[in-house]
Amino acid sequence: GQTAAPTGILRLIRLLRLSRMARMLRSVPELLILVKGMASATKSVCYVMCLLLMFMYVFAIALTQITINTELGDDFFADVLASMKTLLLNGVLLDNLSTISK
Repeated sequence: GQTAAPTGILRLIRLLRLSRMARMLRSVPELLILVKGMASATKSVCYVMCLLLMFMYVFAIALTQITINTELGDDFFADVLASMKTLLLNGVLLDNLSTISK
């Protein structure tokens, strides 16, 4: 029974902080528009990330199969996971980030 009091106070503080944020959003309508836009864009961003992962997976399988028994395959495309890492670091992110991560 005694441990419930501190958690109740913490919940009340969180609720007050949340209500303060809601008041701020109501007082600045431009901020509310930005928050709503970011929330609606989240769905599209998730779809793009899933599509990117699917493309990386398909190309990782293809490159793993194409580069079997080659020096390039042994260095960068040994298996599907290594191929996906190579495609992510060299194809999606910075050009020389893979040399830093080794």
